[in-house]
Amino acid sequence: MPAAQNLRRTSQFRASVRELTSLSPRMRRIVLSAPELAEVDWPLGCDIAIVLTGPDGREVRRRYTVRSVAAESIVVDAVLHGHGPGSTWAAELQPGDPVTFFGPRGEIELSGADWLLALTDESGLPAIAALAEALGSRPISVLAEIAENAEHYPFGPNVDVRWLPRDGRPAGTAELLSGALADVGQQAGAGYAYVLGESRVVVQLRDELAGLGLDRTTVYAKGYWNHNARATR
Repeated sequence: MPAAQNLRRTSQFRASVRELTSLSPRMRRIVLSAPELAEVDWPLGCDIAIVLTGPDGREVRRRYTVRSVAAESIVVDAVLHGHGPGSTWAAELQPGDPVTFFGPRGEIELSGADWLLALTDESGLPAIAALAEALGSRPISVLAEIAENAEHYPFGPNVDVRWLPRDGRPAGTAELLSGALADVGQQAGAGYAYVLGESRVVVQLRDELAGLGLDRTTVYAKGYWNHNARATR
């Protein structure tokens, strides 16, 4: 295995499940361990592609954000949304199970702007939490859409979060986040925003951020899933 400073290209790993924790009714923390993981340079907010078997027996891959890294282990938090091979895999995992995955891929920019704002649904919560942790004591405001109030995700003390429960409304629309964004007032200084979630919602919210003086150079936008393909995830 190459030295860590050289390993930012995608590589294949075979790890095992070391620990499983329920963060909420629909969010499961998965700790994966293998000696090779300690030799990797894991960029902030990168993801891994876990190799799974689809309903038809064919290989499929599902991507998860690397929430944190410690020695020979990495942590991923999986949403148990009840659809497709990814959710089934995360729900049925047991300690000691083998896991094959590829990674790392991608990176979240750590902005030095005067104020920071994040908009996300459940799929982006681990990435925003990793970002907030990397900020140290710098504050960040978060608008977070979740299924219901029981789905609050653990954030550090530098995060000012407004939870937006759907309470039975369908996921994958911009209604809640867009409405909450309209309540965010203009702020002094240079700003930067992070928008994560359903692909079309991300595009809409990115454009709406122009109302806060943020253009595409001051918005990190990433679609984590597509509403039309949800049943296959």
